[in-house]
Amino acid sequence: DAAARALSNAGALRAALASLAALALVALLARVLRRRGDLVVHLTYPAELRATFRVRIDRHRRSWKRRMPESDAEILKGGVASAREHHLVARETPFRRLPCRRYFVTVDGVLQDPHTGEVLEHPFAQTTANVLHRRTVRCDLDVTPAAAPVDVVIAWDGQAPREAIVAARGHARGPVEVESGRVRLRLPLGTHAIVVGSGDRVAERRVAVRSHLPSAVDVELGQGGAVVFKACPPAVEPYVAGRIEAAAQALARDGQSGAAHRLLARRNAELGRTAEAALHHEAAGDFLEAAELHAQLRNYAHAGELFGRADDPVSAAEMFQIAGDPVRAGRAFEQARDFDSAIACYREAGDAASWVEALERRGDVFEAARTALEHDLPTRGIRLLQRVAPDDPNYADACLLLTDTFERERHFDLAARKLSDYFAVTKPGGAPAELYARLADLHERAGDIESALDVLETLRLQDPSYPNLATRTEQLRKARSAKRHVPIALLGDDAGLAPTILLADQRYELIEEIGRGGMGVVWRARDRRLGRVVALKRLSDSLRDHPRAVELFLREARAAASLNHPNIVTVFDADQEDGTLFITMELLDGQPLHQLLRRRGRLASSEIAHIGWQVCAGLQYAHERGIVHRDVKTANLFVSPDQRVKIMDFGLAKVAEEVRRSASLIGGTPYYMAPEQTLGGEIDARADLYGLGVTLFELATGRVPFPDGDPQHHSRHTAPPDPRELAPDVDDTLAALVLELLAKDPDARPASAAEVARRLAPLDPLRPAERAAPSASN
Repeated sequence: DAAARALSNAGALRAALASLAALALVALLARVLRRRGDLVVHLTYPAELRATFRVRIDRHRRSWKRRMPESDAEILKGGVASAREHHLVARETPFRRLPCRRYFVTVDGVLQDPHTGEVLEHPFAQTTANVLHRRTVRCDLDVTPAAAPVDVVIAWDGQAPREAIVAARGHARGPVEVESGRVRLRLPLGTHAIVVGSGDRVAERRVAVRSHLPSAVDVELGQGGAVVFKACPPAVEPYVAGRIEAAAQALARDGQSGAAHRLLARRNAELGRTAEAALHHEAAGDFLEAAELHAQLRNYAHAGELFGRADDPVSAAEMFQIAGDPVRAGRAFEQARDFDSAIACYREAGDAASWVEALERRGDVFEAARTALEHDLPTRGIRLLQRVAPDDPNYADACLLLTDTFERERHFDLAARKLSDYFAVTKPGGAPAELYARLADLHERAGDIESALDVLETLRLQDPSYPNLATRTEQLRKARSAKRHVPIALLGDDAGLAPTILLADQRYELIEEIGRGGMGVVWRARDRRLGRVVALKRLSDSLRDHPRAVELFLREARAAASLNHPNIVTVFDADQEDGTLFITMELLDGQPLHQLLRRRGRLASSEIAHIGWQVCAGLQYAHERGIVHRDVKTANLFVSPDQRVKIMDFGLAKVAEEVRRSASLIGGTPYYMAPEQTLGGEIDARADLYGLGVTLFELATGRVPFPDGDPQHHSRHTAPPDPRELAPDVDDTLAALVLELLAKDPDARPASAAEVARRLAPLDPLRPAERAAPSASN
């Protein structure tokens, strides 16, 4: 019985314990089921859009799918809301007193343009959220569109093209075919390049997408559009598809190397290959872009060269300074007309010649002269000192410097003359007696005893007690004799510089040789009869054997002497003595154009127009008087420091032709001769226009049109190259004019120099008041 009771008690205990456990579990379950919390779903999207959403929460994951656009009306209309599904939600919706657990949240809706109601996007998002007891849990969902609609409107001269392909550079989606002239792309916010190809060309426009609202970009393929290249259909599809190398190859095969290099330059820049991009920009003629890249690469010297070719001399100078090349920096500063900086550079480099030239161009003639003399440039110093005007405050000092210089150079008569000029501007009695004694000595050494005696007499009146005055006067009186003269015929082709040589029946004094060429030697000379300094060209002795050439020379020179125009070198006289021909003309200060071109390199289009306009003015004046130059070229054009251009050697080309025909004594490669001139036929003013065309071509590109082979053959049979092929930055109007001037048929060239000048005038910013074409009255 005891055992039975024990078993019964144990069973009762177990039953009691089980009941207690059940009660505890029920209590726990009841407590859990009573735990509640709130869930707030917050949606983020652009404020500029209007949004309508349906938000649903589920206890279990369901295979909710993105709804179809056809159900937009359902979303916008809304439905019956429930504890687990809310409709017409805008930004935020709360779900209240939810049992604490994990929920699956699904958001579906539409984003609209608030102005038009157009549905722009169908956002769909899913996430999970854990609801906590007596807590409000926030569930954030960002439904901002990844892209915005951009409408690309395509036109070709105002008309929609039949077919086109469109792409946004850098986006995975390939080109889109367009037939209506309009297509919508979806692009992320930011800046994008829209590329459109149609037919034989591609245009590209950059668009900044700053809003999720629809925007539009117009792309014009015709006139005035941002055309990348044209006339190359094989390059269109590769370029739009982003295969830049393939497009560049197609352009190169088509002869458009410049466009090909530009594509490759941009491609390499995008890839961070700066050096390669710079090389391609330079090959394309984009010198400014190439210069900036070389500056980034610290290739400062080459960057300076490229900035110069891009007509940015200030940047060029800065690059040369960084590169440690003050001479080239100075030249660039001169081109920018910053003469102070140029002078500082030349002073640093010790380049006296350039230093003097910069001072002269700045207008400091006396300072330039003094600098030239201090740096052993006597010829240059003399020329500059002679330009100091009597009303200049430095005139007296200039006279004394010239006196010293002429005396060192053993030009005693010129030294005496300048010392006399000093006395003329000095108040009476203001000059020391030693200068009078010096003047007398200079006259004596020059062989002018009479003038020396006159000066000593003046000295006696001023200072009778001057040492040895009487003795010296007596010596001069005893030594009085006739002056010694040397006729021109005694001077051979290689005659050196004599102290003072008289020519042509004592009218001209040869002071110094200043140049020589195939036609003879040019001297600085003094016309004793008229008291002026001139240039005297003594022609080659070989002309003596050609009577016809002598006759032509005298006739042509006298005709040239009748020309009086600011753009033509004035001829004063032409004659012969003992078979030696000479011609005197105005003495110019500056340099021939071919030397300027050699020193500076090719010129900018505006400079070429400025020079060409002046040449046309001179040619038109001569042509109206029946005079043809026959040899227009850079070597026969002289440029003064103030940019005045003068045409030299009118008529001498005809003499050279006569000698060449008879004995081939005077030669030279006829790079500048018109086709009809190379055949030996009659020519007219249009031959000069051909020579002008070659000259302008050379100024623009740095070389003549046909530098290799037989230029006579090329001038008659080979089409001239377009200057833009050698120098892409040449102005289009200038290039077209040059090609017309180089026409092989004279009738195809411009009708006159005046017509050429009229077309050059708009390109010449330095001549705002002289736009009219030159005529005989100019």
